[in-house]
Amino acid sequence: MDKNKRYAVIIILVTNAILISLLESFIPIPIPVPGIKLGLANIITLIAIVFLRPRDVLLVVTIRCLVAALLTRGIMMLAFSLTGGILSALVMILLYKKLSRYFSIKGISVVGAIVHNTTQITVASFLLAETVIMLYLPILLISAVITGFITGTIGQIAISEIKEKGLLSGSNKSALALERRQVNK
Repeated sequence: MDKNKRYAVIIILVTNAILISLLESFIPIPIPVPGIKLGLANIITLIAIVFLRPRDVLLVVTIRCLVAALLTRGIMMLAFSLTGGILSALVMILLYKKLSRYFSIKGISVVGAIVHNTTQITVASFLLAETVIMLYLPILLISAVITGFITGTIGQIAISEIKEKGLLSGSNKSALALERRQVNK
């Protein structure tokens, strides 16, 4: 993928991740435990992991976390979202690049959600100097498995569609497919 196309893909993924994060902030979660959310922006992270370089993935995650924290939960939440987002992205990148024969996209997503929630609760415990917060961890881990599986399933479908249509392959086939889709609209 050439440099201009890579930058365009990064901008598109960042924009979508921010929009998904903002929309998700309006979805009420019926469980009265702080920190539980669907993590739908992880779908974009999974797509980035498959089609971009690791540093580009980290750029997408970092910008999403910064903008979403500023627009929704405030700068104080940035420590939680940024550490959880970056550490989970690093683990997911590692699993995809080195262990994808053992982990499907769904499995990578579940592990990413577990790492994200564990990191966030650890940071909260450290910043608030309260170990009692760790009592939330079992609930957060259960939610991570469920939400990670859901976002992984959606991510796997999206990645399959992108690959099937050749949209990010860098070949002439992808350019032709994109042109055909624009013409047919």
